[in-house]
Amino acid sequence: MFYIDSQRTLTRRDSSVIVTRIQNRKESEVPFATRATSTGRLISDSGTSLGCRPSGSVRKEIITYFFESMLDNIVESWEVIEQPKNEDINIDIGKTVSEITVTSKKKKTTAKPSKSRKSRSKIELNETNTLSDSMQICWWTGSDEKAIIRFRNGNIYEGNISMKCMHGEGRFQWADGTVYLGQFVENEIKGKGIIQWKDDTWYEGDFAGNLRHGRGLYVDSRKQCSYAGTWHYGTKHADGVIYFPGSSKNSYDGQWVYNVRHGFGSREYCQMSGYKGEWTQNVRCGKGLMIWANHDFYRGEWENGVMSGYGFYIWGAYYNNTMSLPSLCAYRGFWEKGKRHGYGLLNLGYGLGSYYKGEFKDNKKHGVGKFVTNNGLILQHKHLFVDDNVGVMTQEQNAEIAIDKYTQIVEPFAFDLCDSSVGLVYHVEQVIKNIDKKQETLKEIVKEFMEANKIPTLSFNDETQDNIISINFRDIIDFEVSSLIKALRCYEINLNNIYYQYSTICNKEEINFTPILIRLFLWQLYYDCNIHDKGLTLVEIDRAFHENTQWLSRSPHNPFEKIYFWQFQHSLIVVASKLYAKRKLPGKKPDTMLASAFRFFMEKDVLPGVGRKKGKLAEGYGSFVSLKGLYGLYHSLGEPCTIRTFLSAVRHAPHEIHQNKPELVNYGCNKLGRNVYIFGDEISYIDDDPMKSNRENFSRNHPLKLFNIGNMSTKSIINVFWRIFPQVCSGKNIMDLNVEMTFFEFFQALIECAEESIHIADEELKMQDKLL
Repeated sequence: MFYIDSQRTLTRRDSSVIVTRIQNRKESEVPFATRATSTGRLISDSGTSLGCRPSGSVRKEIITYFFESMLDNIVESWEVIEQPKNEDINIDIGKTVSEITVTSKKKKTTAKPSKSRKSRSKIELNETNTLSDSMQICWWTGSDEKAIIRFRNGNIYEGNISMKCMHGEGRFQWADGTVYLGQFVENEIKGKGIIQWKDDTWYEGDFAGNLRHGRGLYVDSRKQCSYAGTWHYGTKHADGVIYFPGSSKNSYDGQWVYNVRHGFGSREYCQMSGYKGEWTQNVRCGKGLMIWANHDFYRGEWENGVMSGYGFYIWGAYYNNTMSLPSLCAYRGFWEKGKRHGYGLLNLGYGLGSYYKGEFKDNKKHGVGKFVTNNGLILQHKHLFVDDNVGVMTQEQNAEIAIDKYTQIVEPFAFDLCDSSVGLVYHVEQVIKNIDKKQETLKEIVKEFMEANKIPTLSFNDETQDNIISINFRDIIDFEVSSLIKALRCYEINLNNIYYQYSTICNKEEINFTPILIRLFLWQLYYDCNIHDKGLTLVEIDRAFHENTQWLSRSPHNPFEKIYFWQFQHSLIVVASKLYAKRKLPGKKPDTMLASAFRFFMEKDVLPGVGRKKGKLAEGYGSFVSLKGLYGLYHSLGEPCTIRTFLSAVRHAPHEIHQNKPELVNYGCNKLGRNVYIFGDEISYIDDDPMKSNRENFSRNHPLKLFNIGNMSTKSIINVFWRIFPQVCSGKNIMDLNVEMTFFEFFQALIECAEESIHIADEELKMQDKLL
């Protein structure tokens, strides 16, 4: 048996806790009577035998014998607290020593025994018996009692006693003023309790082995800091949250390993700055998200507390609680020791679509790269940038040049970022290709054009035909491009307003940034302009736009892809060309094939149709229906899917009676929320219940299915698509079910089918109520 005052205890103070490992024994009243070593025989009051010795009791008997022999050396006084009969008294750990004490006077039992019966020993010591005789029945359990123990080093214990050990509820006070109120197990702090130090720090929770172990709360009242979570023998371990001094926003909530941040956790530095991600030995390491006080944002890989690996960095980011995509000054690429290094993409912001894609070195643009201006002009070179400066490109030099920026003086590459004519030649060439299909009539078409414009007639033959066509059609192209530029400038204000209006078409709140249009909202514009009524589908428009690689379309049908203003203009010209461009050469100037078609398209369709908000997207469903989850459902049917595919997914064929009908399953998420761009350019679905949103990710963990619209007839479903695609039906006849649809048309049809299905179900319930 040992009595220790070591720093191993949780209190980190001088301790008088008696650390023993006495096992539980049968309860019997054995109050402490004398502290002197005795060799007498221990007998009970009745003098009867105490039974057989239990297995393994020899070691316990030896420990008990030496423990009792040492009590006089460590205990100054031992006073038993009288308890009223037939009443169970539980010590209130919140009371002081004087409040718990029943007797008015404290006496040393070694000087004079107590007058009460319970203060006298029920075991008489027989001096004539040998030590071996006493050890035979020493395993007999002592009595449970309540006592006040004063130790010679100034410590005090008040509470339950079992086998001369602190066991059960009790109060222990160290000489320096530290107080523990709680549970003991065989002289060891173990279980639930509260410990309070004299410097106004305290802990409440679980204990084991005299140390904080389990769940508990530690508070430093003076510094206003605290930790609530899991402890492992005196150290912060597993999950827990710590609040540092100064502010409640200065905190860490996450995983710990022996007092260090290790694993996944969230660290708030102030109200405007924080990190959420992986930690290793108190430093950011792994994947994580960081927001600085100056509103810079980074999501990606970390190493030794700095950005290293692949990551996404935004300058001047902010919380965007809208469906409008903001223009970003951002970098996506590789980092090394906190600097951009390697391949990356740098968006220059301002909502114009200019960006640089290429190599970086020590945070500077350096090496192979491609630079796209705000109007689509593409500059690409093996040495485009050298230390953030434009390299040695010249107007006449296209071959590879040796780089020596210190010795070689070369005229810099000159270009105009505001040259709005970039890319318009492609549209004119496409129009000309539409009339260049029959070679046998091409000669007559060219002759008519040359005569109308008083161009000298040249002789035609098979050998010189191509050269003559290219010479004379160059004049046509130049005039068409010039006329198209003038048409764009004429509608410049209208186009800017339309672009902004449809970039924010699903918003109910005003924004304070320059938005960027996405393809989903561009489809809404074409739907408002009645494009489908003219026999043109959105899939055909997307494919025509995606064919030209110079327009930098990443995907032909992705609804969330950015459409910059210069791309928006090209898309309008594509539609105007398909609808109204002439299929023959124009007459006398100023007659044109394409420019006049664009003007006609703007006056007849675009300007009258802007702002109609037809369909279900802008009507309100686009705000709270999970667009990202629903797009995953659409994509699973094939992109682009057909009406026939849609019907096959939601209905079984009549002869497939043996198959079960699909269950009614939600189409993107089973909770209410809204679509927003929180940080960056990725749309997210925010649940109205953030706690529930954090607990599960429906779109990831559960497969999505279409609504069970079995109560709708096939004819009703086809009528929904007929209202979108007039070419599906002619009168009462179904003409084509292989019409391809984009996600916009899929969204429109699905919502209409769901509303109709719910309406039919309500009518059926009303009819049943009437019949009943």
